[in-house]
Amino acid sequence: MSSDRLRPADRRILEQLRDHPPDYMALVANRLGMPTGYVERRWEVLVDVGYIEPVTGEAIYRLTEQGERYLETDPSATITADD
Repeated sequence: MSSDRLRPADRRILEQLRDHPPDYMALVANRLGMPTGYVERRWEVLVDVGYIEPVTGEAIYRLTEQGERYLETDPSATITADD
């Protein structure tokens, strides 16, 4: 996957999962007031780069250690699949 600039919504998603782990994508979208389809697309990016991971077969996700490290970085940092 080519590098993709993390969007402000991605940070909000990661923070939600950090503060309320683990959770369903639709519930995260609802809590953040974001359209489910948009969150689903961003969710796929966050999984692809390793910032979130499924916990069960029911699509419950949590923040990974790599995602935690990202949240500790500069908000303008670029994400890549190799991070």
